[in-house]
Amino acid sequence: MTYAQKLFKRLKRRLLRKQSRPLLVIGVLVALLLSIAVYSSVMPKYIDPSAYRGLLTTIAEGESNGNYNAYFANSANSSLKLTDMTIAEVLQWQTDYVQAGNASNAAGRYQIIQPTLEGLVKELHIHPSTKFDEAMQDKMAITLMERRGSIDFAEAKISSEQFAANLAKEWAALPAILGDSPTESFYAGDGLNEARIPVETILQAVREFQRLAE
Repeated sequence: MTYAQKLFKRLKRRLLRKQSRPLLVIGVLVALLLSIAVYSSVMPKYIDPSAYRGLLTTIAEGESNGNYNAYFANSANSSLKLTDMTIAEVLQWQTDYVQAGNASNAAGRYQIIQPTLEGLVKELHIHPSTKFDEAMQDKMAITLMERRGSIDFAEAKISSEQFAANLAKEWAALPAILGDSPTESFYAGDGLNEARIPVETILQAVREFQRLAE
């Protein structure tokens, strides 16, 4: 091969490399877009916590009259400041409260019982020294709603009736929605619980949540 032929071949290779660069960039961009699409399809929808505000208020009205310091059999409590206590202190209080002969140790605005609180602490990796304040109680209630299908509902994978029925299994003050006694608590008959929120009120609240979550 002559020097001229070698030079021509070298120039040809360089030209081909330069011509292939735009194709390479396009290929990378296409692969990136496909990766984003796949990631979006498998990752759960992010919902701004503010979208839950109205639904939290409706649930709290039935459970505690909206009082962050409420506890079982004392929704009007103002002397025991649960919001100033740490998670560890609340858990100890719940143990002592039941040992004193009380039927339930539900505490806070959303009447979270001890086993549920212990589960949330583990799930959310909450340090026991964290305060059981208003923000933490709201965060825990949102987590409980996510367990009951709030993200699926926001993505229209379940109906408003099914989501409301799921919530009724978490909060006894809500009506069962589905079944033979839709206006009664899912736990009606246990001697402790009754529905305090009308069916249409909770359905309106979950539909408004879905609208805000879009």
